Amino acid sequence: MKKLLLFLFIFLTCTLISFSQTLSVGPNSSININSNSSLSVDGLELAPNEAYTISGPNTLDRSNVPVVVGDNTSINRVYELSAELSDYKGILNFKYLESELNSILEANLVLEVLNTNGVWTSVPSSIDEANNTLSYDFTELIGFSSITASDVSATLTVKPVLLDGYVRVYPNPTTDFLHIVSNTAQKATLFNTAGQKILETNNATALDVIDLPSGVYLLNLQNTQNQISTFKIIKK
Repeated sequence: MKKLLLFLFIFLTCTLISFSQTLSVGPNSSININSNSSLSVDGLELAPNEAYTISGPNTLDRSNVPVVVGDNTSINRVYELSAELSDYKGILNFKYLESELNSILEANLVLEVLNTNGVWTSVPSSIDEANNTLSYDFTELIGFSSITASDVSATLTVKPVLLDGYVRVYPNPTTDFLHIVSNTAQKATLFNTAGQKILETNNATALDVIDLPSGVYLLNLQNTQNQISTFKIIKK
């Protein structure tokens, strides 16, 4: 595959790129990745199957703070985008250091991507232990705003359950409000990890969690058919 250095193929409609540990694309700017080319930023490589555009404003940052969901944790390398990369299809290569594995066996690593619903999805990645690289080829369109790696036996993935056709809880993680979208009325009950009831409301469309301590909570949603779904909620 033809590999282009970042400064050789960035297409900008106005100024603005900074890199090192951060890639920034300013308002009214964009980066075009041609087919059969790739974009590498600080250990993360995007190699789309066809021409792909990253529009601004958007930033890509790398953190060494692991993602924690319940008792499960990622490695100490997390890439975070300020805006989702949507409709991406192609290869994603993720480099890591052995010092970042966070006690996870290298052979057990899987890639994890976070979508706009705040749900982590793990994918069965190819592992190149000699070059400390995880790879996955997304053959279906996907959107993601964060990328990390975790243990295949203890992933960050929490899949929402559909109630009567449709339910959505966002954003997750959250700092202030948790929005609930559903085509049926939902009774919402929020518990802490000790099982204590924190909040409860009928016909819920939003929960105010701004005054709650940071941590992990469990949200139960119950519709008029008494169907129950449980979401793991992260309050930052």
